[in-house]
Amino acid sequence: METQRLFPSQALHWFAGVLVVATLVLIGVGALVTSTESGMSVPDWPTSFGYNMFSLPFARWAGGVLYEHSHRLAASAVGLLTIVLVGWIWLRETRSWLRWAGASALLLVVLQGVVGGLRVVWVADRLGILHAALAQGFLALVAVIWLATSTRLWHPADRSSFGKTAFSGLPPWIPGALLSLCLLLYLQLLVAAAMRHAHAWLSIPDFPTAYGHLWPHITEADLGQINAQRAARSIAPTSLFQIHLQLVHRGLALLILLFALSIASGLSGKDRPGALRRTMGWFLALTAAQIALGAFVIWSGKSVVPTSLHVLLGAGLFLLAILGAGIAYRHRWLAGKEALAARKDSVGDAGKECPA
Repeated sequence: METQRLFPSQALHWFAGVLVVATLVLIGVGALVTSTESGMSVPDWPTSFGYNMFSLPFARWAGGVLYEHSHRLAASAVGLLTIVLVGWIWLRETRSWLRWAGASALLLVVLQGVVGGLRVVWVADRLGILHAALAQGFLALVAVIWLATSTRLWHPADRSSFGKTAFSGLPPWIPGALLSLCLLLYLQLLVAAAMRHAHAWLSIPDFPTAYGHLWPHITEADLGQINAQRAARSIAPTSLFQIHLQLVHRGLALLILLFALSIASGLSGKDRPGALRRTMGWFLALTAAQIALGAFVIWSGKSVVPTSLHVLLGAGLFLLAILGAGIAYRHRWLAGKEALAARKDSVGDAGKECPA
């Protein structure tokens, strides 16, 4: 009865999943905007060349306008889906935390739209970093909502989705480790956003080395020579900060890989939760693909396709980590509930054996 009261149907869960996918599509289109440097192709906001955003003639959808205007329309679609989701949650949900999570998602998507618009109006590239940070935060929040509306996760009829053994089969350090992985990925996404929006692309032009070394020591004199070579190729100059930022990006990628490998090793036993083992399996496979894409971004001179896919896959990895952390913490809560029930049963049995 409790399950039916909280979840009259799985429709809300599926709708939240649609919003998660739509958010990933929006991030992918945004990646195309930055990869093609189309961010200012439409110079006004909230209108588009003076037209209502939804009535811009198709004849104007060319070149960078295609990417930038498509991004605006995708953002509008995500905003509309969010409004519907939040209204649905407040009408059908009884959990107050989930209601406020929905309200926070609506606030985030509105703020995201305003920041994106101000970036155009003020011609402020640095706002693009905040724009990207809000996008990833919104993705994390709707992913949590998607998990929370899952009957299978919240009220499992059996343990098949978690593992064949008791809920206590999860090592106690796994939930915290997955949460730390989420934080590392979010930091990595912020560093990547700072790299993209500074427009000093390919500050390090080689991979897997960096100017021929694993961690180069570059002086001001070296920087002058580097920028002279970039000027000869009509590439914007870089700075020591940008070079160090890209080194941090590479270092974080290695740290994330090692972190994920350690978590996967902790989930390798057959008594471990199946959902988490599958999640980490996908995470490791996509991490390998992400590293390969990062290499192609450099080797191709930041071609549009690998660069955009690299951004999109980064968001996908963050999403997987959020889902893994959510499943792990729910699993730990269920394990505690199971242990408490077992203690109550043992106390009850002891009372029966020793009557007053």
